[in-house]
Amino acid sequence: MLSQKLFVATLTAMFTFYILPVFFIEENANNYFIIGFVVSSVTIPFIFTFGLLSSKLIGNFCRKFHLNKIISFLLHIVSGVICLMIFAVYNFITGGSPEGYIQTGLMIALLCVTVFFCIEFIIQKISKRAHSL
Repeated sequence: MLSQKLFVATLTAMFTFYILPVFFIEENANNYFIIGFVVSSVTIPFIFTFGLLSSKLIGNFCRKFHLNKIISFLLHIVSGVICLMIFAVYNFITGGSPEGYIQTGLMIALLCVTVFFCIEFIIQKISKRAHSL
């Protein structure tokens, strides 16, 4: 199960490297991959630490209480927002101003959580279908 989540996190990191710069690119800019690298340098550590841990806990919680995928997705979103708030508080403590990062961070968190959740859902469907053959 953890190896599957690591695979999903890796795919999420790869996809978001190419998706996230779309939201930051300026007209006629030639720095698409630089933006992807900069944004990924912040998001990837969160995906592989907080994201994996929270997804594992949410998965166990949802299985234990027989909760559906929509509730699981909502809990993943809450997890992403909590992660964003941790980043904002850390930024504030180190002397930064969290106001400028909240909207951007929320968009990044929601996109990463959605990509992670969708990839995980597809991988689980493929895995179940392969086991039933």
